[in-house]
Amino acid sequence: MPNKNRRERASRLVVGVSKKKMPSLGQLRYINNLLSGKERIIIGLSFLFFFLSIIFIGSYRYLSTTEVQPKIGGEYIEAVVGHPQYINPVLSQTNDVDLDISKLLYSGLFIRTKVQRLEPDLVSDYEISEDQLTYTFYLRRDAYWHDGEALTANDVIFTIQSIQDPNYQSPLEPSLRGVEVVKVDDYTLTLTLKEPFAPFLSSLTFGILPEHIWFNAYKGSVQNITLSEYNVKPIGSGPFVFDKLVKDSAGVLKSYTVVPFEKYYGKHPYLESVTFVFTPDLISATELLRRKEVDAVAFISPDQKLELQKQHKQLQYYNLKLPQYTALFFNQEHSDILARDEVRQAIVWGVDRDSMIEQALQGDGEPIFTPILKGYIGHNDDIEKYGFDIAKGIEILEEGGWILEDGTEFRTRKDETLEFGIATVNQDEFLKTLEILKENWTKMGIKVTVDVYEPEDIHEQIIKPRKYEALLFGEIVGVDPDPYAFWHSTQMEHPGLALSIFYQKNIDDLLETARKESDEEERRLKYLHFQNILAEELPAIFLYNPYYTYAIHRDVQGVDPQYITTPADRFADISNWYRKTERVKNTDS
Repeated sequence: MPNKNRRERASRLVVGVSKKKMPSLGQLRYINNLLSGKERIIIGLSFLFFFLSIIFIGSYRYLSTTEVQPKIGGEYIEAVVGHPQYINPVLSQTNDVDLDISKLLYSGLFIRTKVQRLEPDLVSDYEISEDQLTYTFYLRRDAYWHDGEALTANDVIFTIQSIQDPNYQSPLEPSLRGVEVVKVDDYTLTLTLKEPFAPFLSSLTFGILPEHIWFNAYKGSVQNITLSEYNVKPIGSGPFVFDKLVKDSAGVLKSYTVVPFEKYYGKHPYLESVTFVFTPDLISATELLRRKEVDAVAFISPDQKLELQKQHKQLQYYNLKLPQYTALFFNQEHSDILARDEVRQAIVWGVDRDSMIEQALQGDGEPIFTPILKGYIGHNDDIEKYGFDIAKGIEILEEGGWILEDGTEFRTRKDETLEFGIATVNQDEFLKTLEILKENWTKMGIKVTVDVYEPEDIHEQIIKPRKYEALLFGEIVGVDPDPYAFWHSTQMEHPGLALSIFYQKNIDDLLETARKESDEEERRLKYLHFQNILAEELPAIFLYNPYYTYAIHRDVQGVDPQYITTPADRFADISNWYRKTERVKNTDS
C-alpha cells in the first residue's frame, strides 16, 4: 500500500499544513502526488484543451475582425526583348519596349481599362457637338508633371501639334491629320474634325508631352528631338517616374527602373519599383525567368510555355486576347491563279483551323472567320464558315476544269499547273501553320512553294512592295473595329496596311460611310454587309486569333489582365499589383 500512504501524506501536507481554505503555492507543488496517473492525464488534457480553446477563440476573433489587404512594398522585375529607343509617346508606337515604359510614365486624355473600356484619364469631362465635328475637353486640375509643374491645355495642344508636325515623323500623324486644336482656357480646349469620325475618341489614348520640356528640346531641329536625353529619361505625368538605368561596359542599356510618382492624381501603386531587363531575344528572356532572376516575361511562345511548366512551378500564365488575327492574304494582281474565283473557293476547304491551333499554338488561340473579332461592334457570328473538307475542295476544282492526270501529283488545266507561292516570317507559329496548309493542299493536287523571311527583312523586301502571291501574316487591328486601314483600296500601297490586293467598290463605300456613322446600329449593319462580301469574294482566308501568353511569378498578386490592344496594355491595372500584404481591422466589425 505504498502509493496509498504516499497520497495520504501528500494530502495532509497540502490541506493540513495551513488552516486556509485555499492551498498555498508551496502546498500545490505536492498536488501531483495526490493524483493517480489517469487523473493526471485527464487534468493535463483539460488544461491543453483550455489553452487551445483560448488560442482558437482569439485567432477566430482576430481573423473575423480583420482582413488581408495589399501593402506597399516589393519590387517587380520583367524581362523584355529589345531595347528602348524613344520613351516618348509621340514616337514610341513602332517599338514595344518604348510603349511598355511609356505606359507607366505618361498619361493620356483617355485610357483603356483592363477590359478595354475607354475612360477619361486627364480629361475630367467632354462634350461633342451635334454635327459630330467639334470635341470640347475639360482637363482635370490635379495633374502634375514629374518635375512638379502643373499639366495644362498648353501641354495637350503642344503634343497634338507635334504629332501633326511632319518634322516629328510621328506614327500617330494619320489619326490627327486635319484636326484643328484650339485653346479655350488653361484647362479647356477643342478639337475640330473636317468630317465625322466615329472612332475618334479611341485615338486619344497616347501620352501627353510637357511643353516646357520639349519646346526647348526641339528648337526647330528633328535631330534635337531624336537625340534628346528626355527620350531615355523622360518627364511624364503617369503613375511612375524614371529612377535609374544600368548600362554595361560597352554602353549597352541593360535595365531600366521606375518608381511611384508621389503626386500622381490616380491610385498610387503598391509596388516600390518596376524594373525592365532588356534581352536580345525571347530565348534569353525565358532563360532569365527559368533561373528565377526575373519575375515575368512579357511574352512567351507556346513551346516555351510547355518547357517552363516543367521547370518552374511558381509561374502563373495569362492568355491575353489581343485585337489581332493571322490570315492568308491574297495578292490577286500578282497571281493569275489566285485571281480565279474557283481556286480561292476550293482552297479554303483545305484549311484545318483546329489542327493549327493545337499544333502551331499549343491550344493558345481560337479560330476566326472574319476580320472583325468577337466582342467588337459589327462582328458577324453568322458569317459563312468554310469548314475543313478536302473532298469539297477537290469537287470545286474538278468542276472548274482542274484535272489530276494519272501519275501526276498536281492538277493542271490546259498547260497551266495549279500552283502559287506563300511568303511568311520566320516564326515557329507561322511555319507550323504552313506545314498543315501545304500538306492538305498537296492532297488536293495543289502545288505550294514557301518563302521564309526574317522579321527585319519581310517588311522591306516583301510587304512594302507587295511582292507576294500569298502572304501568311498577322495584323493587330486596334481596339475599334474600323477596318478601313486594312481593307479600303486606297490602303493597298505602302504605307497602307491592306495586305489583300483586290478592289471591290461596295467594300470601299461601306468602309467610307461606316467610319462617319455616329449611330451604332447603322454602323454595325454596314460592317455586317462588309463581312458578307469578304466571305463571298475570299480575298483572304482568316485562320485564328492567337493569345498573348504572359508568364508571371505567382507571388505577384492583383494581376487580372483580360483584353489588350497592345502588349503594353498588360499594365492597365498595375496600380493594383502587389507583393506584400497586411491584416487590417474590418470596418464592418
